[in-house]
Amino acid sequence: MVPRTTSEHVAGSAWWPTKGTAPRSAYAGSAACAACHREIAQLQAQTPMFKAASRAEDAAVLREHPNLDFSEGDFRYALTRQNDRVTLGIENKAHVLSAPVLWAMGNNQIGQTYLLKKDDTYYESRLSYFPALSTLDITPGHSHKLPATLLQAVGDPQQPETAQRCFGCHTTASTVSGSFNADNSTPGIGCEACHGPSAAHVLAARQGKGHAAIPFNPATLSPRDSVDFCGACHRTSADVAVDMPENLGIIGIRFSAYRLQRSRCWGASGDARITCMACHDPHKPLVTDTASYDSKCLQCHATTGHRATAKQAPACTVAARDCASCHMPRYELKIAHTTMTDHFIRVVQPGEEYRR
Repeated sequence: MVPRTTSEHVAGSAWWPTKGTAPRSAYAGSAACAACHREIAQLQAQTPMFKAASRAEDAAVLREHPNLDFSEGDFRYALTRQNDRVTLGIENKAHVLSAPVLWAMGNNQIGQTYLLKKDDTYYESRLSYFPALSTLDITPGHSHKLPATLLQAVGDPQQPETAQRCFGCHTTASTVSGSFNADNSTPGIGCEACHGPSAAHVLAARQGKGHAAIPFNPATLSPRDSVDFCGACHRTSADVAVDMPENLGIIGIRFSAYRLQRSRCWGASGDARITCMACHDPHKPLVTDTASYDSKCLQCHATTGHRATAKQAPACTVAARDCASCHMPRYELKIAHTTMTDHFIRVVQPGEEYRR
């Protein structure tokens, strides 16, 4: 089977993440879902996905750090929050620019980037906040060469399709009826970002017809489509092949679906035991304890002292726990001031560098 890109899935599926053909009236909002699914909704609200974006005035980072400064060359930056208004100010000798910050992208586990807008164009801020530094630094992907103008110092202008993709993966219902309008979107990844527009189901439930108009359930997907589904925002191998440069380098570690699909054990059509959702429950906060994933690894591998079977690969000859610490090592992503887990599952030699 030929791998399908996210755009092909979106075009060929009734529902797929980032699909924006449904009207706004088709959306009910996560609060409506929580009326019946309260426990799930409360847990999902604690996930990184739910906090993937916020309006600038609501960003916890900017409440906790209402005055952030940064300098490079003759440029002086000030990111300030006052009276529920966030402003980016830039000075360069006698020249001054000041503009409102509209959005904060990222949940700040790794960092948070800011969006501004001039006319109809969004600008990705040149500076991002990094918790590892407790301050601002250059946004990943931006040049470290000094800007030539104040406008360049603000950040990079985003093409309309780039802005639409950005909001499609950080907010819910930013594109409806085929029209992109971030102002009316819901910050973060709510229920309907994955399950699709659910107003009809909510109405049916209120009328005592709870099994009518059931929202899309990603658990019904094949292993291959399941990872592609998550890869709509986390980049599949097909997306990387089509949209990314060949010399992608270590930045590819950010694209977990692509890395997982590189794994030898993934196979040609995938394996239900190693999909994204087999290890990560999207309704619950991310588990960071490596050993807690051992039970997942043992779905595919025999335990120490036991023979391999038709359904289980041989046991590891090196260790009996913390499988992911060796077979899914962490690498330093310097441009983001963090380390990240490589989801390319493989035998890794001690000291082995990141492999594309």
